[in-house]
Amino acid sequence: MNAMRHFRTYGTRPKLLVELERSVGESLESNKLKARHHPGVLKDRTVHFPKRIAQAIQTVIRDKPVKALRVEGASLARYLNARHLPLEEEELRAKQVDAQLSVERKYGVDGSRLSEKERELFRVRYQGQIQKLVKHRTYPWQPIQYNAHQSLVYLVGRAAADYAVVHFVLSEMRLKLPEFKPRTLLDFGSGVGTVTWVANSLWGDSLKEYFSIDTSASMNDLASLILKDGKESSELPLKGVFYRQFLPVSRTLKYDIVVSAFSLFELPSLKARLDTLLTLWNKTQGYLVVIENGTKSGFQAVNEAREFILDISNNAEPGSVEPPAHVFAPCPHDKLCPRMMQDDTPCNFQVTYNHSINESTTQDMRKERFSYLILKKGPRPENDPQWPRIVRETLCRSKHVVCRMCTSSGKLQEIVFTASKHGKLPYACARASNWGDLLPVKIQQEAEDSTAAEEDTESNS
Repeated sequence: MNAMRHFRTYGTRPKLLVELERSVGESLESNKLKARHHPGVLKDRTVHFPKRIAQAIQTVIRDKPVKALRVEGASLARYLNARHLPLEEEELRAKQVDAQLSVERKYGVDGSRLSEKERELFRVRYQGQIQKLVKHRTYPWQPIQYNAHQSLVYLVGRAAADYAVVHFVLSEMRLKLPEFKPRTLLDFGSGVGTVTWVANSLWGDSLKEYFSIDTSASMNDLASLILKDGKESSELPLKGVFYRQFLPVSRTLKYDIVVSAFSLFELPSLKARLDTLLTLWNKTQGYLVVIENGTKSGFQAVNEAREFILDISNNAEPGSVEPPAHVFAPCPHDKLCPRMMQDDTPCNFQVTYNHSINESTTQDMRKERFSYLILKKGPRPENDPQWPRIVRETLCRSKHVVCRMCTSSGKLQEIVFTASKHGKLPYACARASNWGDLLPVKIQQEAEDSTAAEEDTESNS
C-alpha cells in the first residue's frame, strides 16, 4: 500500500501556471502590438554583412590568391569549430594513469598486485606504448600564430560568421537598452575588427574610443587596413581607434563595454583564462560580453566565465568597493546553468548570415551556432521581469506549440501552449517566438515538485 502511494506521488508532475505580462497583454488586446512583434522577440535573426566592409575586404584580397584563401579559410573554420580547450595538468596525469592501466590489461597484468617498484619498472618498459596511447586520447591543443597570411585566411574564413554572431549579441543589448549610450569599448582578441564594425553600426553616435587588443601585429594591421577601405594611404575614418598587443596596465582606466569574442581558446590554461577574465571584469564599468562557438567546449569556456565572475563578485568581502554582478543575458537568473546540470548539453543559439562577403551577387546563406554571456555590474534591478528564455527550437504543431525554456527559477521547463489552456494571447506569443527569444510570461509552480512530494510520502509511510 505504502509502496504504491510512493510510486504514484513520485510519478506526478508539477502543474505550471503561465501568466502573460500585463503590459504586453494590454498592448495586444488594444491592437497597439502584434504578437509577432512582442518585446521578447529578437529581431536580427538574419544578419547582412555591411557593404562597405565587404568592399574593403575585396580591395584587400584583390591581388591575393583568393581561391586558395577560401579553401584555407574553410579549413580553418572547421578546425576552430572542432577545437577543444587545452588539457590541465591533473587531466593529463589522469590520462597517463588510464593509459597505463590499458597497457597492463593488454599484457594480462594485474596492477593492483604490483609493488610500487614493479609498477615503475612496467612503466619504464612500456613507456613508448603508454605515451602513444596518451597522445591518441589527448586533444593536441596549440595556440594559433596569426602572421600576415594566416590573418587573411581568418578574414576570408570567419569574418562573416563572427560579424553575424557579434551583431546578434550586441543587438540584444541595443534592443533591451534603448537609452544606453556607451562612450568607450575594449575588444580583447579583436582579430580583424568585427566587434568594432558592429559596435560602430549600433552606437556610432556615442562611441568615442575603440580600444582593440590582439597579440598578433598582423591582425591589428589588417583590421586597421579594412577600416581604411583597404587603402593604406588613407586615414582611419573612425576617431578614437587604438590597437595594442597587450592589455593596458592601468587599473583605473575603465570601459563601458568590454568584449571577448572567440578569444578564450587562445589562452593556454584555465588559470590564464580566469586571470584574463578577472582583468577584463576589472576593466569594465558596465558590461562584460563573452562569446564563443556553440560547441560543448565553447560553452564550457563561457560557463566558466559565468561562474567565476558571479562567484568573485557576489562573494566579495564586506566593504568591497566593487559592485556585485548579475547576468544580463541570456540567462534570466544567476543560478547554476540548468543545461549543464540537467542535460549536460551546451546552451547555444543560432544566427543566419550570408557567407559570400567577397561576391555581392552570390547568396550563400549559412547558420552559425554560438554561446554567449553578458554580465552587468551592479545588482539585478527590482523591476527586471526575468522573462524565460527559449533555449531550443520551438515546435509549432496543429493548435499547440512546444517551448523549452530556461526560467528565472534556474530550471528548464517545457510547456505545451494551447489557446484553450493558456489563452489566445499567450498562445499567440509562444507561436511567434523562436529559439533565443524571451517569452513575456511569468511561470509559477502550482504543485510541489516531485522531489519534495517524494520526501513527504516517505516520511508519512
